[in-house]
Amino acid sequence: MIQHHTLLNWTGRISGILVTAFFAAFFIGEGLPDILNGKGKELLFFLPFSIPALAGFILAWFYPLRGGWVMIGGALLMAVFFLLKNDSIMALVYGLPPLMIGLCFIAADNKELI
Repeated sequence: MIQHHTLLNWTGRISGILVTAFFAAFFIGEGLPDILNGKGKELLFFLPFSIPALAGFILAWFYPLRGGWVMIGGALLMAVFFLLKNDSIMALVYGLPPLMIGLCFIAADNKELI
């Protein structure tokens, strides 16, 4: 029988891979050509807000609790960035996935301590 912390850990890992692959494909396909052509200034402002979520995901593979908290911080930064631009839909699209994945890692780590 699979223990809950293992299930939560792998749910966070697989979800994180899928979300990272989706956003990386979008960035490489849509954002990178615009940046190279000088049209992607808005994307450049967004990149610093997305880096903590990606760094948290990488950290969570080895340290689920720390990585989960970093992912949540990154999710909040991305959400606030889009909320300040009055774009609540994009705040949800970019903020909710890393928030949920970060919560999976935190819950998995807390289950291991029991």
